[in-house]
Amino acid sequence: MVESFKLNEILRMILETMYRGLGFRRVIFCLRDPKTETLTGRFGLGDGVEAVVPLFRVPLRVMPGLPADLFTAICTKGVDTLIADASQPKIAERLPPWFLSGAKAHSFLILPMALRGAPFAMIYADKAEPGSVVLDEKQLSLLRTLRNQAVMAFKQAS
Repeated sequence: MVESFKLNEILRMILETMYRGLGFRRVIFCLRDPKTETLTGRFGLGDGVEAVVPLFRVPLRVMPGLPADLFTAICTKGVDTLIADASQPKIAERLPPWFLSGAKAHSFLILPMALRGAPFAMIYADKAEPGSVVLDEKQLSLLRTLRNQAVMAFKQAS
């Protein structure tokens, strides 16, 4: 119980640092639900986050023959991804319906989290305007460090 409490504190501090430090509109943490093999929104900070967090449902398994949506592809490949303009046709066609109807972000960052090569969580951060998430290499490196601290906290908690 004490470990999970500390884990929650660490995760909240990481989200708070991202939210305030880089001026994101929203920052959301998603965690894998082992029953459904889906990353689900757990908590976040920012504009209207209470309504948006429950919408986050990123399947980690894709039905054969169906293309993976953008979030599923990013998380299963474990690639940090910055989308500068979600209205670009190649991006927009791969966005899941829950994102289009609820999150409505035009610029966002996805930082997948994995243990032993398997995705188990994700940090999502957005801004409302296209092209408004702009990160230099140093900022991106610091964000990755924060994400890696979260992964280490999960390793220590388990």
